[in-house]
Amino acid sequence: MVFDLLARGSYLSQIVFATQGINLVMNIKNKYFCQPSLLGSALLIYLSSMLLIVTPTLAQVTFNPPKEQAPKSSSGGASRDVSTCGADLTATTKASVTPLLPKNNIGLTIAERPTVLIYIPQTNAKTALFSLQDEQNKQYYQTILPLPKKPGVMEVKIPHSVAALKTGKNYQWSLVMICTEELEPDSPWISGWIRRVEANSSLNHQPTLELVSQLAKMGIWYDSLSTLAQLKRSQPNNSAVATSWQELLNSVELNAIANEPLIN
Repeated sequence: MVFDLLARGSYLSQIVFATQGINLVMNIKNKYFCQPSLLGSALLIYLSSMLLIVTPTLAQVTFNPPKEQAPKSSSGGASRDVSTCGADLTATTKASVTPLLPKNNIGLTIAERPTVLIYIPQTNAKTALFSLQDEQNKQYYQTILPLPKKPGVMEVKIPHSVAALKTGKNYQWSLVMICTEELEPDSPWISGWIRRVEANSSLNHQPTLELVSQLAKMGIWYDSLSTLAQLKRSQPNNSAVATSWQELLNSVELNAIANEPLIN
């Protein structure tokens, strides 16, 4: 609602500005009626300045990493070789499964059940095991996911049937590629950490680029990324959204994935 009011205020101010501009144009016309060349120059200068004033500026999306680090008990973000299960690597620009996370392998969220995004390359694996647990290894959620046939960024949504994450607590998720008919001890895997924090009461949670920019500046990784992914799906031809997606991933050195499509 705050953004609606601001938008209306901006719109009204533009109407007032335009009305003032019409009066100014009439004054210019009366003053320079007998001097066509001067009239044309004056109108051109005025219209150019009006365009500069009313052109909106886009919020830049740059992630500000928080001080939180992944727990020291973490065994790492991936197995030694997160293989593509025998796929032809010439078919993809990225050779391994990659979590969309900052380099410290942990992201903050204000959501009770955040969305996890993972890059899946071309792979012969048809399914993967996704699980979520707390620092005491208590299992929160576990499911078998079908893998996409094409490479790209996959979303993993935690359903409402799962208990809400607690604020101030760390949770570890993992994705294990099932390369054969059954899960094996040496199956390739990746993992990442989630820490839920208190939400800022001043945030307007309507999905906008302004919200994404605010969340990124506050270091709220999962929500800024998932909100931007939502905007990419609903506005596939919006160049500002596409640019913001690239800016956000580039700011955490995920440049190689920045141009990959969302695939589910």
